[in-house]
Amino acid sequence: MRTTEDATSTTSSRCHDPSSQTETQDKTADGVQKTGESNSSDGGSKCLRVLRSWTNVPFIVYCLVVAGVQGSIQSILIFLPARAAELGAGPNAAALLLTLFGAFDMGGRFLFGFVFDVRAVRRRRSYLYTAVAATFGAITALLAAVGDYVVLAVGTCIVAVFEAGAHSQRATSVTELVEPSQVSLGVGLVILAQGFGNFYGPIVGG
Repeated sequence: MRTTEDATSTTSSRCHDPSSQTETQDKTADGVQKTGESNSSDGGSKCLRVLRSWTNVPFIVYCLVVAGVQGSIQSILIFLPARAAELGAGPNAAALLLTLFGAFDMGGRFLFGFVFDVRAVRRRRSYLYTAVAATFGAITALLAAVGDYVVLAVGTCIVAVFEAGAHSQRATSVTELVEPSQVSLGVGLVILAQGFGNFYGPIVGG
């Protein structure tokens, strides 16, 4: 009985002791302050990582390549029917070029999806992407010099295949150019560059 009474009195004295309550509040406040400091330091490090992305020269060049590729795509889609009409093709033949472009674009995405996933290619994926995008841009420029409808149709199919490789792998290559914590930011900036290409492409092609 005495042991129980002593324990009860000790507990009640601690509950009513103002000094113990003050000590507990101080410890709680210190914990909250340390948590706030850690959160602020994490926020500062995230801001630094964001700022570093703007000084990442390879990534900036990559965004420019994406903008150029997307602008070329939009220019082609506007250019093809008008070019076919200049060569004497009718409306159906002009529309056929866009159908061919879409069909070979879809097939090229499957093809380059397997190629870029090969283990030997995975380590140097960004270099292959740059080569594919540059080839696509060069062939696109050559389409303007074509003077025959059949040659234009064949060139359209080839361009569509390389366009598929450049268009389908643009987000995948971001992982090799930025830190893992910056992938979401990098993809967002790439999509921004793509939107810029969508903006100026019709202006140039029209």
